[in-house]
Amino acid sequence: MRGMRHPLTLALYELCDEGVRVVDGDRTGVFDSSGQWVSGDRFLVCPNMCGWIGTGPRVPSTLKDHRRFRNVVVKQQAEGRDGK
Repeated sequence: MRGMRHPLTLALYELCDEGVRVVDGDRTGVFDSSGQWVSGDRFLVCPNMCGWIGTGPRVPSTLKDHRRFRNVVVKQQAEGRDGK
């Protein structure tokens, strides 16, 4: 599951089916990707963190899809090596 901790509050922001789940101690809340409250007992979050977690890719990508490695993979395929 994709998630990260907020650098100041150390609350855990995780991607879930409903949006972004924020866990801070014993309080949990679910928010959309813009930081709007959906459910739970936590009402305040960092909208930037919700955006970073909530709008990223839903499935892992391969190296050939990553912009930094695209040229390497194309070169390996041209040379006959598998670039996966």
